[in-house]
Amino acid sequence: MLGLFKKLVEISGGSGFEEKVIEFIAAELKRSLQDVSVDPMGNVIGKTGKGKKSVMICAHSDEVGMLVKYIAPKGYIYFDLNGMIDERVLLSTRVDICSDKGIYTGVVGVKNRHLLTAEDLKRPISISDLWIDVGAEGAEEVRRWGIEIGDPIVFHPNFQKIGKDTILSKAIDNRAGCAILIDLAERMKSKKIDYQLFFVAATQEEVGSRGAKVAAQTLKPDMAIVIDTVPASDPITPPQQATSECGKGPVIRSMDVNALGWGTIYSKKIRERLIHTALKNRIPLQKDIFRTWTDASTIHTSGRGIPCGGLYIPRRYSHSPMELVKWSDVERTANLLYLFLKELRSADIDDLIRKV
Repeated sequence: MLGLFKKLVEISGGSGFEEKVIEFIAAELKRSLQDVSVDPMGNVIGKTGKGKKSVMICAHSDEVGMLVKYIAPKGYIYFDLNGMIDERVLLSTRVDICSDKGIYTGVVGVKNRHLLTAEDLKRPISISDLWIDVGAEGAEEVRRWGIEIGDPIVFHPNFQKIGKDTILSKAIDNRAGCAILIDLAERMKSKKIDYQLFFVAATQEEVGSRGAKVAAQTLKPDMAIVIDTVPASDPITPPQQATSECGKGPVIRSMDVNALGWGTIYSKKIRERLIHTALKNRIPLQKDIFRTWTDASTIHTSGRGIPCGGLYIPRRYSHSPMELVKWSDVERTANLLYLFLKELRSADIDDLIRKV
């Protein structure tokens, strides 16, 4: 699964521009599943099993990025954000601009420190003050390369192993979940299950979980489990703000919500069964609630309502050019999800989705 993950994080796939990721995931799922399709939204949907009841496993395929907004006469490229990014992580970062003629690497430019005044240093960083330098001599050369307003921009691939169990890379959020999805399809293909199991690689999560909503409306599963990555603790964040830690196992969530009201109160019954499965199989686990959202936020309110579970991988340095994850957490998440589904029966689904 590690080799698969490395290939996934190296593919460019900003929100709404996931085509290369979609092609890769669809091809990998077809190795294990006979029924694989791509819907008009770009969601990859694989299916196995038979029965009246159904379960949807969802991992989003997109990554945070930017879009070309303006090409200055001297060839500097200005941009806007495509997803939630802290402007501070962009300074002097290598990025890839994905044009119709190819991928062009540039650097996010910043005003030279020698030229900054005391007042400059006090001002917060603004996207309007940043640009991308692709080494062009002018706007005409930039356009000859095929770079146009609206082209997607992502962080430059930078996969690296450090220490015994640590991986650094862009797009760990959520190519880790995509690797688990593909691995799960391989492991479940020979299992006899009495329910339908849908594998969904959803688009546009980073801009409002749009793809997952469409997939849920189409498939109408009885229940769903979302796989994603979540912010973990670091040396300066108070523990009450980020309770999960890298290296201590998958996170089973109770609730998330953001300032706009997006979020999920997760099914208590699904959560308890995930916890029971982890304890039974001696898989370390963590629990949390968090101020964010995941694809569960649009899945659980689709149709007549879809009970959701959340199974998440802790990672540090979220939505930055260099996220960090412990590979053991990815493997444990994959194993917990597999064991949960392997032991699941149609009658269990009936019980898990029953509210009272």
